[in-house]
Amino acid sequence: MHTKLLKNLRQGALAARDNALRGLTLAIASVGLAALLSGPSSAQMVQKIAAIVNDSVISGYDLEQRLGLVFATAGVPRTPENVERIRPQILRALVDERLQIQEALDKNIDVDDADIDQSIERLGGRSNMSLEQIQEFLASVNVNVDTLRNQVFAELAWNELVESRFGPRVTVTDTEIDTVLERIINQSEMASYLVSEVLVSVETPEDETRARAAAAQLVDQLRQGGDIRAIAGQFSQAPTAANGGDAGWIIDGQLSSALNSSLRTLKIGETSDPIRTVAGYHILQLRDRRLSGDQMDPMDATVTIEAINIPFTEDMPRAKLERTSAAIGEALKTPMACGELESFAMKLNPDSRFSRIEDRPMRAFPAPARPALMALEVNRWGAPQRTPDGIELVVLCNRNMVERQLPSRNDIENQLFNQELAMMSRRYLRDLRRNAVVEMR
Repeated sequence: MHTKLLKNLRQGALAARDNALRGLTLAIASVGLAALLSGPSSAQMVQKIAAIVNDSVISGYDLEQRLGLVFATAGVPRTPENVERIRPQILRALVDERLQIQEALDKNIDVDDADIDQSIERLGGRSNMSLEQIQEFLASVNVNVDTLRNQVFAELAWNELVESRFGPRVTVTDTEIDTVLERIINQSEMASYLVSEVLVSVETPEDETRARAAAAQLVDQLRQGGDIRAIAGQFSQAPTAANGGDAGWIIDGQLSSALNSSLRTLKIGETSDPIRTVAGYHILQLRDRRLSGDQMDPMDATVTIEAINIPFTEDMPRAKLERTSAAIGEALKTPMACGELESFAMKLNPDSRFSRIEDRPMRAFPAPARPALMALEVNRWGAPQRTPDGIELVVLCNRNMVERQLPSRNDIENQLFNQELAMMSRRYLRDLRRNAVVEMR
């Protein structure tokens, strides 16, 4: 059980105006004892109330910590201007989370700490970071790890509540699946786009102005270099938010005309302006494009490579440096078959390091390394790369291209199910907002 957050939310009603001491007590409980021990400035921040949601306090400390988490993970520079632009969106997100948690607790939904750890580990996997490395990183930017844990707790509890309440009501028929599959087959020779998305939903006509401004601010952050995975996870109301906004490959014509028209004009890496749809304001980012009729995608390939790192540092004897340099230069003139690389490196220098990566999908490699790997020819040397302690040489053993596959019926069913469930989730949260007593400070 996530006891710290549950303790805060299960305490009695708060009347902040009439009982300031009681309000301070709840605020302290929401941030933990550590905040009280970190100095006068933190204590003052704890006492500040950012919002009250059905008599439950969101403290100034909660808001500042979430701001720190967003700027640390989204890749957006923390300037005073950016802080002021993003603060209202963060506060709204915290209010929504508090409503979601209150409703989940009222329906006896609980989440184990182990589930939270697993979810954080999956998030870290996007950046090849372990749970311990995430904790160290957050500590280095003065963000309490409980800020992330509380956010994940809210997401997991809400998802469990929505699925348990509405999941049994969602029915995806064979006819619906057939319709989607037929459309994909008919359009399979058309161009397709690898897309990430953010959705800022519009719940009521009165919400239009806020949503439009929020979407414009998110576009600005993305164009400053913000990470759409982190921004989608923080702000998007689309079903893809849990997956960092990854919408996968979209066939030309598959989306609404407004979204499709935007995709056709985007260059790879570009972010669209906010696009109004029936659900709200969509933001699209084009990560890749396949041309019409191109049935092979290099990013779908799996590769096997062998690599050696040969010691080569300035403190080595000059004669050895010259011999090593000459041997590498001579070797690069001829092909090198996989299986021969390790013995070649050991003869050159017994301290060389050998490694082999087998049948790894191209998408699993870090993005900066992909262009060089895609340019390699089988049994040909890649360009030598300088490392802190030597020179790295790579040989491509094989590259297995994978023909594009149509989505399975099960994939389509899951997609339709998640879309319907997401719509019900947005309506559910909208109703909670309407019935809540929320005071922004």
